[in-house]
Amino acid sequence: MATDLAKLKRGKGTPPPAEEAPDVIAENVRTDEKAPLRPLQVRIPANVFEEFSEMAGREFGFTHGAKKQLFLKMWKAYKAQSRQT
Repeated sequence: MATDLAKLKRGKGTPPPAEEAPDVIAENVRTDEKAPLRPLQVRIPANVFEEFSEMAGREFGFTHGAKKQLFLKMWKAYKAQSRQT
């Protein structure tokens, strides 16, 4: 995000007006965050972990929680598939 330097030349002691930013709290799309969380720990080969991490990053962005989101998406797909059979 680039700073508009013209805003800084307005005068002494006058801060630039705040820029509009999206309301990230109102746009919060997280679900099931109220449910108690439990850790799920498994040991897998390093190459599988790296592939999973890469896939999670590409699908959900390289941010905190991407692997959790991918796991939950896979779990929902698994449950939907097992109900059909």
